[in-house]
Amino acid sequence: MQAGMPLSGPVTLAGCGEWLRCCGGGEPRPRTVWLGHPEKRDQRYPRNVINNQKYNFFTFLPGVLFNQFKYFFNLYFLLLACSQFVPEMRLGALYTYWVPLGFVLAVTIIREAVEEIRCYMRDKEVNSQVYSRLTARGTVKVKSSSIQVGDLIIVEKNQRVPADMIFLRTSEKNGSCFLRTDQLDGETDWKLRLPVACTQRLPTAADLLQIRSYVYAEEPNIDIHNFVGTFTREDSDPPISESLSIENALWAGTVTASGTVVGVVLYTGRELRSVMNTSNPRSKIGLFDLEVNCLTKILFAALVVVALVMVALQHFAGRWYLQIIRFLLLFSNIIPISLRVNLDMGKIVYSWVIRRDSKIPGTVVRSSTIPEQLGRISYLLTDKTGTLTQNEMVFKRLHLGTVAYGLDSMDEVQSHIFSIYTQVLRNVGKKMKTHVHGQNINYRTLKKKKKFLI
Repeated sequence: MQAGMPLSGPVTLAGCGEWLRCCGGGEPRPRTVWLGHPEKRDQRYPRNVINNQKYNFFTFLPGVLFNQFKYFFNLYFLLLACSQFVPEMRLGALYTYWVPLGFVLAVTIIREAVEEIRCYMRDKEVNSQVYSRLTARGTVKVKSSSIQVGDLIIVEKNQRVPADMIFLRTSEKNGSCFLRTDQLDGETDWKLRLPVACTQRLPTAADLLQIRSYVYAEEPNIDIHNFVGTFTREDSDPPISESLSIENALWAGTVTASGTVVGVVLYTGRELRSVMNTSNPRSKIGLFDLEVNCLTKILFAALVVVALVMVALQHFAGRWYLQIIRFLLLFSNIIPISLRVNLDMGKIVYSWVIRRDSKIPGTVVRSSTIPEQLGRISYLLTDKTGTLTQNEMVFKRLHLGTVAYGLDSMDEVQSHIFSIYTQVLRNVGKKMKTHVHGQNINYRTLKKKKKFLI
């Protein structure tokens, strides 16, 4: 490029793209991670912070109000209250409309604030967990939120894996470890993981910092069942290169079930497999709330019809359009604002009872807006993939259409099956002709004339 020439559009855009990728905001791409040397990273990576909150300090109040008034039920009462600022439409004191609406909003805001605080405390507990990091000065303690790509992290037995890592060493004599992945994929079966062979043969874990090696890993993605990468040790003669697979990966959120493991961090923060498989936090609404919202629209349509009838009886005299609004305000109590308060208070009580139920200790209610959805469950489907509390399935009851059989009635089921089986054999026998030849029996069907040798 000649001096003094202006930068062209494609060059400028390419430069912006490179700048965004360096800042961690561009397209994900494969990476080279040097063991124990985070400063050698070729791009910026997100912080290893878990954040499951729906709002922050600045978006909390606007977000809660928006989620409330985007439904017709709450928007209806807001319009009623605002109409009282117009003198021609005022029917009484302002507080008779704004106090009930303010109370409803206060209950909702307090409930959302409590949920956000609980979510913040859970995230803080996870982000504040302390791990051991291997450095040139020895082993140092570090919080989960301070872990970076390239760090060598030691994970003790029964400790949560803080980030997506490659398994380098284990204290187990058999050279492997088991992971509990129930928090990641719902399966309670332990998963076998194998370390990189050349790093497992090192005398001590501190020797990982004495070798010159790196991991070439694929770009971050949502596939928790596959991984592609290579491990290369450059200071050996000749250089050693090993292919990596899912058997060498330790995903964040899993728990080590045996031994102490050492791994090198590949992905952090929003690039974690577990985070990428999780949808963004959002306000959930149950089917019952949608039904109430639909019923409110129907009642409002009825109010409009009644108001039109009342104005028609007066032959649309004078400022009839204002009369329609005044009649809507007069009959607005057909839609009770107390219903919103009662529903919210009921959900709070439901959530409190679920948390305090002695039959299901340790249950965490993560959303208090949809506890009534549990009462709408009609069918519970289970299988043997490990998603059960225990990998045991005990027969309790067999339900066939309109008939149910328990353990005490299995003899009846057996007799039914035997009688049906006998009847089928009898019907088949009528259509067959038996020919015995020595020890072999040939069955010849009378219709198709085919032989079957038993």
